[in-house]
Amino acid sequence: MITYTYFSQAIVRIDTQQVVRHELLLRMWDADQQIWRLPDDFEITVAMQIKLMKRALRRLKVKNVSINLTPKQFADADVMHKIVEFVNNSPELGNLTVELTAAPTLADIKTIGAEYRANNVLLAIDDVGSDCDDFALVEQLVPYVDYLKFALQNMRAQGKMDNIEANIDKWSKLAQEHHTNFTFEGVESFNDLRLAKKFNAQNAQGFYFSHPEEPVSVH
Repeated sequence: MITYTYFSQAIVRIDTQQVVRHELLLRMWDADQQIWRLPDDFEITVAMQIKLMKRALRRLKVKNVSINLTPKQFADADVMHKIVEFVNNSPELGNLTVELTAAPTLADIKTIGAEYRANNVLLAIDDVGSDCDDFALVEQLVPYVDYLKFALQNMRAQGKMDNIEANIDKWSKLAQEHHTNFTFEGVESFNDLRLAKKFNAQNAQGFYFSHPEEPVSVH
């Protein structure tokens, strides 16, 4: 049987560097290597996700959290209903953001997405510009979400740093046009932080602030 946990990484306000939310990142226990590592399959059950969220919430001081859903998980109405039920019955939870690891269909964001938002669950499109680089599609989706997340670390890994400022500017302006929060991931240095500020990111995340770790006590 596979053992899972959520690591957490802080998301901070750019202007104050105050922690506003924790992204919960799935890990599995590798018994051979005796380490927590990325899982082979992210399609875990919603019951497991909720169990892991409850455990993480007990250990986090800031109880605003985000979890990642695959397109398959996001499109599943049963997953949505169970997550909404969890949110509505968890007074200790500040708020929950669902991060979409790939762009959903417009139909799903208008139906399933609307149900999430009607029940105070925020939505984010993750990795715009890199893993999710279809600008025309995201332009259709952005009125129905609360956050766009630009991942600088993905741009580095994919060798897409040429004309990086023009790329960031495009996504930043799209977020501004729709009054959507622009979050800058992959901040690893002061120069990265300056870049995030230059393009009006409200929130930031990355090794400059904290590394993903298993929450072990209230902090």
